[in-house]
Formats: sequence, structure tokens, C-alpha cells
Amino acid sequence: MKRPLALWILVFFLLFLSFGGFYGGIAMLLDPSGAALQMDEVLNLLPVPDYTLPGLFLLLVMGLAPLALIFGLLASPDWPWLQSLFRQTKSYWAWGGTVLLALILLLWLAVQALLIGFKWPIQYVTAANGLLILLFAFLPPVRKHFQHHKRKSHHPGSVAKP
Repeated sequence: MKRPLALWILVFFLLFLSFGGFYGGIAMLLDPSGAALQMDEVLNLLPVPDYTLPGLFLLLVMGLAPLALIFGLLASPDWPWLQSLFRQTKSYWAWGGTVLLALILLLWLAVQALLIGFKWPIQYVTAANGLLILLFAFLPPVRKHFQHHKRKSHHPGSVAKP
């Protein structure tokens, strides 16, 4: 089945999120004081002693997870262990994971706003990206594409052909 244009745009926004997650995560891990990102002045407003934990979160959740989801959205592997996490939603794991990641991103930004304010341009860009990920995940062509995927039968551990 041909992939809809909206899916490719969704992949672009996930890739954009991944680059930001890697950049911010690596910068925070290399300089846990936050000085490299000019975030050292707000560290005292956070419930952590340095940026190590936020850096790990960015690296793993906002950097690596979007890449895994992109793989799932494009290669459509049938992994029962991941699919079982989304059994209640009746959605394909990579689609459900994309929606969940966008919600986690928006929650992360809301917590940031409460703790340190919402005044840096990157926060607005990231919020727009999170909203666009949600929007494109719910567009009818994307939903239809993954509803079709659900009806396919794969062997466990196999990867569907594009």
C-alpha cells in the first residue's frame, strides 16, 4: 500500500523532534550546569541538581524514541511485544506510540512552563512541532493507512514489505 503524503510529513516532524532531542540531550549531558545552552540561570528553579536527568530524558525519549517510531511507521514490523502495549487502544503500536510521544512532549513543555516559564523561542517551536505531530497522526489518510495495516497478517517478528 502506498504511503500517504501526510505520513511522510509526520515522519519529518518526528525527525525534527529527534534532532532537537539529541542536540539538547547531548548538550545537557556534556555540560550538566546548563551554561552551554544558556540555561544555568534557571537551574535553581528545577527540582534537580543539574541537567543530567533532563538530558537523559531528552536523549532517550525525544531523541531515540522518535527514530524507533519512524522505523515502525515506515517498515511496519509486527512486534507482538510492542503491540501488546497498545492492545486497549486497538491501534498499531507505532501510531499509538507517536500519539503518546506527542502527548508526553506537550506535557514536558507544560511542566517547563510551570517551573521555568515559557519564554524561549525553542519552546514555541517545539510546542508547534508536538501539535503538528498530533494533527498529522490523526489525519484521515494516516489513520486509514494504519487501519489497513491492522488487517494484514504477518509472521511474528517479521517486517512488512513497503
